[in-house]
Amino acid sequence: MASGMSGEIISAENLTKTFKGVVALDKLNFKMAAGNLTAMIGPDGAGKTTFMRLVTGLMTPTDGKLEVFGKNIRGNEQEIQSLISYMPQKFGLYEDLTVAENMDLYADLHGVKKNLRRERFTHLLEMTGLTKFTARLAGKLSGGMKQKLGLACTLVRSPKLLLLDEPTVGVDPLSRRELWEIIKTLIAEENLSVLVNTAYMDEAELCQNVYVINHGRILKSGSPAEIKAVAQGLCFKIKTPPNIPTRILQSILLDDTANVVDSVPEGNFVRFIGTENFDAKNFHLPAENIPARLEDGMMILLHKDNPSISATNLQKLSLDKKYIASSDIDIEVKDLVRKFGDFTAVDKTSFQVHRGEVFGLLGPNGAGKTTTFRMLCGLLPMTDGFLSVAGVNLRTARTQARANIGYVAQLWQFDCCGEFEFFRWRLRFKRRAFAKSNCGGARRI
Repeated sequence: MASGMSGEIISAENLTKTFKGVVALDKLNFKMAAGNLTAMIGPDGAGKTTFMRLVTGLMTPTDGKLEVFGKNIRGNEQEIQSLISYMPQKFGLYEDLTVAENMDLYADLHGVKKNLRRERFTHLLEMTGLTKFTARLAGKLSGGMKQKLGLACTLVRSPKLLLLDEPTVGVDPLSRRELWEIIKTLIAEENLSVLVNTAYMDEAELCQNVYVINHGRILKSGSPAEIKAVAQGLCFKIKTPPNIPTRILQSILLDDTANVVDSVPEGNFVRFIGTENFDAKNFHLPAENIPARLEDGMMILLHKDNPSISATNLQKLSLDKKYIASSDIDIEVKDLVRKFGDFTAVDKTSFQVHRGEVFGLLGPNGAGKTTTFRMLCGLLPMTDGFLSVAGVNLRTARTQARANIGYVAQLWQFDCCGEFEFFRWRLRFKRRAFAKSNCGGARRI
């Protein structure tokens, strides 16, 4: 019996994909029941996106079997794609088009009839909170609003299977929660089947089934509780001694590769995962056993799949050294202001960052974090206030200040090519249609 007839919407057996000799998927086995919300988790390069693109028919398997809706993906790409909506990591929004124009464009590409759009669009705009912004250019939206618009464009028609490739990366926690409320509402209203690749464990915990993948192989599958159980009894927390910064204790724990899988700071504590060799009774700092989380189970599985070849003895590491923060100020911000016309993006912000300190700016999309960073890097002039980096005044010596700065920017690269590749199979009659892309020029589809 075909897998779709038995309730399996996706079925992969020994699925293999190679790129010029590099194995991206290695005899992967995967099953997803219709109506389920399923997550795939794992490190970057594990094969999550490759698997999702095979399911959409954008790639062809090198070997093995892949069925979607009970049909072999080979030779049935168009039929399967007509039942799928796919939101890739770099969704192709057109920043010089409005919210409404972007939705109309994707409705055209999906072949949604004009008389069916009004009700569908109204519902999607209400769910995403974009009703008041239909005339705003996509390029003027915050990061979270762009992601919600991307989801709305993906869902301009009601699919049988929704594929989401890390849909909430780069958005603030509030926007992430709002996106997931939208997804859960659509699942309830339209009986959607959803496969999501995610880097967030709280999102994976919302799913019925979780697949942990690494090096193109499934390490374990099951409910979130079953993945957590892998780390049960191996999770601990230690209160940071008064003379040691939390990050120092975290680093010391991470150096003990023989006994510690992972460690993260949490307030005045360091939370860590021990291996089966770790014995809390023999440890010279009080280590309290705590409940396992989904992330802990995944980290244990990844550790077993990548056994460390180096080891140190944590008991021999000295914790007696006095760690004193530097009094030198590397970044100083006083009453910083940045305005764009009548809009104030940064309003009299002040802070200091000492040498050797790890300092974070936390806030929702649109709060002014990136604007502050761009002023700190000398890429954007301040409206008012004072900025100095490494003792150099940004107002009078921006070029000199930039020589002391390394900057990893937030790259909103809305590359539409992957999305149009998905439509190419279904729009062969539009041979002369062109799609303008931010990555340069136009692409014929």
